[in-house]
Amino acid sequence: IGPVLAVPGIAEAVRARREHTVAVSPIIAGRALKGPADRLLRELGHDASVVGVARLYAPVASALVIDEADAARAAEVDAAGLRAVVAPTVMHGPAEAAALARAVLAAGGIEVAP
Repeated sequence: IGPVLAVPGIAEAVRARREHTVAVSPIIAGRALKGPADRLLRELGHDASVVGVARLYAPVASALVIDEADAARAAEVDAAGLRAVVAPTVMHGPAEAAALARAVLAAGGIEVAP
C-alpha cells in the first residue's frame, strides 16, 4: 500500500474515505497465501500477521477482513484500530470469490443478496 499512498493526492483521498474502505488481509496464519507479502511486511518492520496488516492499514481503512484461521486474533485487529471481519478469504473458485466479495461489501455497509 505504501507505493500507492505515495502518489500525490492518493493518501489524502483514501483517508477521506476511510470509513467506507475495507481491506482484506493478504496474511493467513502468519503467512502470505501467495507472493512475498509476509517477507515484505517483516522487511518494512511490521509483524507478518493480521495484526501487523491492521496496524499498517488503520490510517486508511475502517475494517479488515481476516481469514477464519485468524479468528482468534480479531480482538487484536480491533485494538489496532480496524473492525475485524472474519470470513473465508481463500478462494478456490467462483463461489468462494463471490462469498468473499459479499463479505467485503457487507463490511463496507453494502448488502448484496446471495
